[in-house]
Amino acid sequence: MLQYVTLAVGAIAGAWASDGPYVALDDIRHRVCCSSDWRQELPPEVREVVARVDKQAPVAADDPEAQKREARHQADLKADAELGAKYAAEIEKDPKLKVSTNAEMIARLQRIGGELAQIANTTPVEVSWGDSRLNPFNYQFKVLQGDEINAFSIPGGYIYFYEGLIKYAESDDELAGVVAHEIAHASFRHVATLRREASKLDVIQIPLILAAILTGGATAQGLLLGGGLLGTAMTSGWSVKAEQSADFGGFQYMRKSRYNPLGLLTFMERLAYDDRNKAQFDWGIFQTHPPSRERAQAIVRRLGEAGIPIRRSQVTQSFRTQIKPGDDGSVELSFNSVKVFSFAGSDALIRADEAAANLDSFFDGLPKMFEVTVDGANLAGRGKVLFAVTAEEAALAKLPIAEVVEEAARRLKRVAYDLSYRTWDAQF
Repeated sequence: MLQYVTLAVGAIAGAWASDGPYVALDDIRHRVCCSSDWRQELPPEVREVVARVDKQAPVAADDPEAQKREARHQADLKADAELGAKYAAEIEKDPKLKVSTNAEMIARLQRIGGELAQIANTTPVEVSWGDSRLNPFNYQFKVLQGDEINAFSIPGGYIYFYEGLIKYAESDDELAGVVAHEIAHASFRHVATLRREASKLDVIQIPLILAAILTGGATAQGLLLGGGLLGTAMTSGWSVKAEQSADFGGFQYMRKSRYNPLGLLTFMERLAYDDRNKAQFDWGIFQTHPPSRERAQAIVRRLGEAGIPIRRSQVTQSFRTQIKPGDDGSVELSFNSVKVFSFAGSDALIRADEAAANLDSFFDGLPKMFEVTVDGANLAGRGKVLFAVTAEEAALAKLPIAEVVEEAARRLKRVAYDLSYRTWDAQF
């Protein structure tokens, strides 16, 4: 209570010291004490302090309603933790679900998860669907054996990742994007929200829907599809709302961390592309929660609103120029498995490094094919020289310089064309 008294006195002192008209002490006392929301009468900077204190202050002993709300909150958290512990015990006993012994993967996941969990447990964020209270949990991050690109969150902060997903993530930023998304599911208590909104369904159906939505398990999906229940769950909007909410929550957590939220976008972009282009691609949980244009648009919009440049080369290998030694003593440049050029000569590595930086900047902008141009011995992108072809490279290729330049231009145009299919914001 001392904080509020001090703040009120500060507000009164500010009124006396102001250059404005005289305000009676009784008027100020009335405004501060008797307003329907006395905080709104305080200066903005004081309201910020009060808000911080309110979030940290214990429940007042003389406020029965607040005590009831807090008791319900603690009961909800306890129920989630107990339910999650039961699920986790069964998961880890199941012979089909073996806990990984890969120490490197476990350490990586726990390091990233621990950082984001600390943020989730202490930082209130906007919740578009679910429980908007600050819901701290003792998060546990587990790795399961298997190449499935899958992750799932169960109540109480138990989060599981398959080895396949950890291998699929091309950077800590991408992995952090998925971790933050799964933490948001738990923190926003999406399972409890789903249970509450599912009251119109038969109680027997609810566990099946939860199993399919949370784990993407083939058995549960088969049961749901056979009975027409998966369509009911999906078309109800629960799944869409939960995924969009977890995307938004994960984005906010990452904004408070050292990880780039762009990683969530690039991870989903690669999943979507691989699903279209690789035979029998196993999406795991994304079978029921597929990345969509709407989700991508929301992420791109939030990146723009936050002033975060979309530079994919910073968070993923697939959208970054790669440098490696060639078999003939050259230095090769490639982009997403497309060999772009081979540099030769004593300064080949230096020139390759410079070209790689130029190419990353160019391709981060998602250029069109026509924006790749030739100017003599120079390859240019959007009017800026990307790299030049020398007589040594022409000798290596055993072709005239003009032909080497034209071939390099064709390869760069191929990369630009491919990017338009691999990235979402280029298609909006």
